[in-house]
Amino acid sequence: MRHHAVLIVAGDPLASALLGAAVEQAGCVPHFPQPGEAPRAALRRMRPRLVLVSCDHPEACSDAFIGPALMTGAAVLVIQTRDASSETRDVVERLDLTVVDLSTDTEALARCLRALDED
Repeated sequence: MRHHAVLIVAGDPLASALLGAAVEQAGCVPHFPQPGEAPRAALRRMRPRLVLVSCDHPEACSDAFIGPALMTGAAVLVIQTRDASSETRDVVERLDLTVVDLSTDTEALARCLRALDED
């Protein structure tokens, strides 16, 4: 597997670290916004192949971030949380995004990362 850049945006530092470990395990390179850096600025800086967005990050789980991410050609994968708002569900449905609930499908993230090499 090639070492694709994956931008991880989550509101919870522990969730970010766990997602980063899963990304590394799959042979990709995890990247995160720098301290104080807005998700859109990280997107412009990184130009990742895949963006993992946790629903617990209100700025990132929105049209204002996901739209530009999709326009860069990145795939966007939304990580489901218990607290997903109706606005988040609306964005996901409208943009036809893939949503993964890692509490019920632990292999879903690995499948998505492997699919990067198939594109």
